[in-house]
Amino acid sequence: MNPFVAWARLELRQLLRARVLLVTASLLLAAGVAAIVDGAARVAAEREVIAALEPALREEESYLRETHAPHDDLGLVLYYLGMPIAHEPNEWTALSTGLRDVHPYSRHLRFIGLVPQLYQTDIANPLKQLAGSFDYGFVLIFLVPLFIIGVSYDVRSRDDDLGTAALVCSQPTRLSRLLAVRLALRAALVAAVALALFAFAVAWLGLPLDARAGAFALASLAYVALWFVLVFLVASLRRSSAWNAITLVGAWMAWCVLLPAMVNLAILTASPARGGVELTLAQRQEMNAGWDRPKRATLDPFFARRPEWASTPVPEDRFSWPWYYAMHEMGDAHVAREVEAYHAALARRERWTERAALALPPLALQLLLDRIAGTDMATELAFRDSIAAYHGELKQYFYPLVFNYKGLAAFDIDAVPRHRFAGAGQPVPLSALAGLVGVLGLLGVMLPRAVRRIDATPRPEEATVAKEELSPAGRRPKAPESPPRMDDARRERAGDMSHG
Repeated sequence: MNPFVAWARLELRQLLRARVLLVTASLLLAAGVAAIVDGAARVAAEREVIAALEPALREEESYLRETHAPHDDLGLVLYYLGMPIAHEPNEWTALSTGLRDVHPYSRHLRFIGLVPQLYQTDIANPLKQLAGSFDYGFVLIFLVPLFIIGVSYDVRSRDDDLGTAALVCSQPTRLSRLLAVRLALRAALVAAVALALFAFAVAWLGLPLDARAGAFALASLAYVALWFVLVFLVASLRRSSAWNAITLVGAWMAWCVLLPAMVNLAILTASPARGGVELTLAQRQEMNAGWDRPKRATLDPFFARRPEWASTPVPEDRFSWPWYYAMHEMGDAHVAREVEAYHAALARRERWTERAALALPPLALQLLLDRIAGTDMATELAFRDSIAAYHGELKQYFYPLVFNYKGLAAFDIDAVPRHRFAGAGQPVPLSALAGLVGVLGLLGVMLPRAVRRIDATPRPEEATVAKEELSPAGRRPKAPESPPRMDDARRERAGDMSHG
């Protein structure tokens, strides 16, 4: 048998006999399974909430019909009626929570101003939002690199720690090949865990094996390979195990924590925008100011926007529902440009984040998974745009009833348009995949030099000879003189006695 193959089989047996390694791999596998199962339960709960929206609407309609007479003004009924809207999860949402724990995925849209409703968020635990959700993306992006570091940080230096460096260097092959085999075995183990988790996710969640699955599997393997290449580069520096561990953990902290936080801070600073609370306050102030103005000051600009209702008789000496809803629409129109600027700023921040992901593999993988799961900022902005479009559809349906002073009897809940948003149609960000492959390629360019540096390590016997040949001054020390022979010694003593 080839000595190299025999040594590789020996390394594999030693790897499989390492109980700590197998236990850690089992814990990582269990964490991934728990994250997938928890994500599936979370999505199932969200779908139950979304499924209950329509029955709740029917109950609300029944209550309004019971508490109002058929001839009551429909404008009063519409003030209380809330139409359900929801961001339905897709098959991949269970793998990455994304922004769904920050922005509500279901709401009740009323026939009043849109801006206060669009930017209101549910009250949640701020500590939970700060910590984030435990999902499969967290396991893959944060825990897998730590597992890689834990099983391979001493892939070269452990021979020095165990005193087996001379035995390893005596093998009839290059040291870089031996280290590559060790890392390849560990990479195969980590890849097997990652693929096993992905296969479990496909079976448990019913994920379709389409282009998204291929892109995600490729990105996951590239992410794993990237960390092993980094381990090889650090090992080529021929430092101690402690130094390797500190360096790799520092790289993990920089890539996964510090640099993304710094990039986020830089993007927020470079692209400022008025927040949703400020937009809501500005809309409220404009609308509330309408109560103190003449009604014509509200109706004239409204009729300029909607000339089809300019001939509608609206009383100016008392309250009326046409004037009230016109005042809400003009409040939205007052901050329309600010809303567009806010959305443009959010979209700009998303583009800069995608550019930063070209140099940050963890961020690139997170963006890829969030986009596939429909939990990223681009999908959230599309969801808000769909709400604005749906609010316009409600106006087209209800304005003829309100401005013609129809009663509750003219209202048909089944004829009201419904909102549906599944988050489909968002393209997979190829820039994120390109960032992973690009950083992996850049690290791969440094591999030849790392290989030469590892193979340049002197063998033990060569190092011993070098130490013996060179003195501290760089010269060979003189050989000690041979001891005097016995005959010479006797002659010297005889001469001394004769002189005496």
